[in-house]
Amino acid sequence: MTNKKLYGAKKDSEPDVVQSAEGGNPSEVTHAAFIVAHYRGNIPQAEAIRLGKWLFFVAEKYIDDTWRNVKKAVEDGKLWKQAKVSTAWRSKGKVYVICVYTYDCEDESDVMKIRAHLREMGFKRAASYKSDEQTIAGIYSDLSAGLALYKA
Repeated sequence: MTNKKLYGAKKDSEPDVVQSAEGGNPSEVTHAAFIVAHYRGNIPQAEAIRLGKWLFFVAEKYIDDTWRNVKKAVEDGKLWKQAKVSTAWRSKGKVYVICVYTYDCEDESDVMKIRAHLREMGFKRAASYKSDEQTIAGIYSDLSAGLALYKA
């Protein structure tokens, strides 16, 4: 587990909350904002150029099983080398977000290849994709109003 403290959201009553954890069930983790999955194999993966991510919003009753499937796909190299999920500490309204990263938001072929694999995994509903640059700029909502780089 990383010791990087959560910026901007830590409250005095929550001194031990960290930005991310390496394991656990999203519905049970209360000490970290996110759980992160990393590729664990030996096959070279593309290095990050302009990170972006597919965003999937999942109800609490499905989140633990859904996250296990995404985590395994990342660790096995079926998706790019990183994904994260919000936790019980961070989630609002019992809805969690899963972010599945791609190495370059401008590589539409790769972005759509990852989306196609996610669809095969059961993510059938339309999803939005945004760049990390958008996240850094504070663009967190209304991705359906033309702010999403891709929708599929």
